[in-house]
Amino acid sequence: METLTSHNFVKYLSAKAKFDGYIKDDIQPPKDAKEIFMGGGIIGSDVVKMGVFGTIEELFDQREYPHNEIIAAKRVRKYYSYYDSGTGQPIGFSKTPSILLTPVDLSEMHNQTKLSAFTTDASRTIWRCGSSYYCHTDFKDTFQIVFYYRT
Repeated sequence: METLTSHNFVKYLSAKAKFDGYIKDDIQPPKDAKEIFMGGGIIGSDVVKMGVFGTIEELFDQREYPHNEIIAAKRVRKYYSYYDSGTGQPIGFSKTPSILLTPVDLSEMHNQTKLSAFTTDASRTIWRCGSSYYCHTDFKDTFQIVFYYRT
């Protein structure tokens, strides 16, 4: 995270996997933000396990995606992202296009390039970070989702 701050990124949200409340409003960056970083990793670590850069339009393009079927996420730069308007309003990214929203992405559970999080679940945020996910015993107390911006 030191690298992000050394490039003038400012953290505006950090939320543990087990979180009381919605993050939907909190994930929106300040109006003057030019670039966003969304990522996930271990709470208290100076290293983000995975993340992507994008503009507000690239990362927060909320659409209605079909649930319970394998579909393609939106191509953004060299990755794929989604922000669904359906149940749980999940947001996430992957290096591969296939997603299976149920409401979070359950496709390719061993894929190390996927992050998926709820934005409107009252008790959870990040559900998956690589091949680690919420059902693993310590995930909810170990992982966090982070957002940074720069102007």
